[in-house]
Amino acid sequence: MIPGFLRPTPEMTERDTRTGLRNMTWQAVAAAGADGLASGGFLAAFALILGASNFHIGIMTAIPFIVQPLQILAVVMVERIRMRKIVAVIAYFITYATWIPVALIPFIIDVPNTGAVTLLLFFIAVRGAAIAFVTTSWNGWLKDIVPLNIMGDFFAKRLRVATIAAAVTAMLAALYIDWWKGFAGESDEIFGYSYAILFGCIILGFGAVQFMARMPEPQMPRPSGPSRSTFRTIAAPFRDKEFRGLINFMFMWNFVAQLAVPFFTVYMLVRLEMPLSLVVGLGVLSQLANVLFLQVWGGFVDRFGSKVILSLSSSLYFLVILGWTFTTLPDKYTLTIPLLVVLHILIGIASAGINIASTTIRMKMSPPAESTSYLTGVSLAASIGAGISPLIGGAFVDYFSVRHLQIAVEWVSPTSTFDFPALFLTGYDFLFAIAFILGLFTMGMLGKVKEEGEADKDVVMDELLAQTSSNLRSLNSVPGLSVLSHFPISTLRYVPGIPGLDVAVGVTAYQIASSTRTAVEAVAQSGEAARQLRSTVSRTVSIIADQVEDIGDEAADVALGATLGAMQAVQEAGIEAERAAEAAVHGTLEALGRTGAAPLDALRGVTYGVMRGAGEINLQVGEAAAQAIEAARNAASEVGLSKEEAALYAAQVAVEAAKDLGSREEAEVKQAVLGHLIETPESGTDETDTST
Repeated sequence: MIPGFLRPTPEMTERDTRTGLRNMTWQAVAAAGADGLASGGFLAAFALILGASNFHIGIMTAIPFIVQPLQILAVVMVERIRMRKIVAVIAYFITYATWIPVALIPFIIDVPNTGAVTLLLFFIAVRGAAIAFVTTSWNGWLKDIVPLNIMGDFFAKRLRVATIAAAVTAMLAALYIDWWKGFAGESDEIFGYSYAILFGCIILGFGAVQFMARMPEPQMPRPSGPSRSTFRTIAAPFRDKEFRGLINFMFMWNFVAQLAVPFFTVYMLVRLEMPLSLVVGLGVLSQLANVLFLQVWGGFVDRFGSKVILSLSSSLYFLVILGWTFTTLPDKYTLTIPLLVVLHILIGIASAGINIASTTIRMKMSPPAESTSYLTGVSLAASIGAGISPLIGGAFVDYFSVRHLQIAVEWVSPTSTFDFPALFLTGYDFLFAIAFILGLFTMGMLGKVKEEGEADKDVVMDELLAQTSSNLRSLNSVPGLSVLSHFPISTLRYVPGIPGLDVAVGVTAYQIASSTRTAVEAVAQSGEAARQLRSTVSRTVSIIADQVEDIGDEAADVALGATLGAMQAVQEAGIEAERAAEAAVHGTLEALGRTGAAPLDALRGVTYGVMRGAGEINLQVGEAAAQAIEAARNAASEVGLSKEEAALYAAQVAVEAAKDLGSREEAEVKQAVLGHLIETPESGTDETDTST
């Protein structure tokens, strides 16, 4: 007899939906916490101590995917009994129960030992088989609970809290292992892993099962028309031309990703000889970046569709894989750790978009009455792709480990010879480069997928960069964030060359701007706000200028961004717009004046910044133009101009900027400029073109 809490709910009320969403979120938190102690870098390190080789790591990664064809059997079971919850809960319990014998392996067999590795692989296979039944029953269940109009935002929030949980448990586990090694010694290090896995399984894993069991299951809708055979039910998504394009893409994407990504941890532990705490710490950094961008991508998915976000995120993801080839040249070097930091941040951002977009697009494209078979079809294809590639990847690494390709640059002079490797590929490097090349091919496959209401990539990139500009372009001296702040927003949209580079630069600028806007607003809300704002802007521009190779080429961009950002940041801070404009202009010109930047370029940038900022803080454009001229007049000496020169040039630029706003605004600005110049005349001559 089936307990009542495992039976489907005939009619879902609003309260049932809220209960389901709440428990679904807590299930994700508990599961992510458990997985942080029994997967990723933690599990790879455990396997290495048991005696696993590169090929074993490939097998370990592949097995959970290889057994996913069992989803076909799961589809048959679900369609027959039409109760997804009972299948999912029982299988979910088994997935965590298998970690108990895994954790006990070191207590039974001396390690390192091939037998210990074999046992690990066996239980991973059992767990993978159980996951096949969970995936099949779980995806359709989720689709029927989450309202379509909030799907992107909900899954983004759910992934965000789950990622935080995984990051916290993984970091605590790594610190615990470091402590355990000092406490018990390296010979007993393996037992520390065992205790951590047991904790994750019993406390967190079984907790996730309990939260799943509390979720209501809507009654499965009956398919319209006559009933179909099992074969036709399973084959339906593969016969659907539109959905087949998504299946093909997901197969290839997972093939490429799992060809390289599973070996990142092994690469850092073995090739770079990094301690586990640092490896896990970088993983946590990646997860934090993932959390920060989940909200961004989630909102974009609901607004622009899943396909375009999947395209942008995937191109960035493949670019990051290529970046790993440059972490050694051919050995560790000064920039290895900084590069790893950047790569982990970017792959966290890319993963956030991929996870949300791939989840929502498959749910949106699957027919309601056939969601189980359709979602199983795409999941099965993804699993097969992910299962094949780690085996190939492990073989590739072993094959290329005794081979290398080197391209060197040499400088010869009469007295000396200097050379350095411009490119050096060996072992893992070949794997990363091959995965990137295959990734370019995979991106072409996504173009064949058709999603209703999909937006163009250019539209999303424009929106991403527009939000970057609206958040903050000035970037203050927040430690650790200003290092990337010299990117000029006006050029980000047109980054040429390698696919994914424009996304990498765009999302970097967006996240930095978002993070630092809060800091500027805090400054603006404190005592003597205008004076502090001027000082903050001046410091920020100085830092940016120090990092720009040729400030002459970037002065206008930096000046525009600094001024615009400062005005936006005080929108709700209680500072009068006139004082904000004065502080922003004066602080920017003060800093640029010390760099030797072209005075007129700097002045052009700050004037445009004030004009564009006027719209953000509801200031009349005519009044903004007058304030820009007055601010430029007062700060003229900072860039070596006379007051008259600065005022007249600012007036000309203000009119130019107004042309972008419309004919009415242009006329208003012309009138205000003329009136301001008449009211505050300056003696002397000026050769600047003042025609308006």
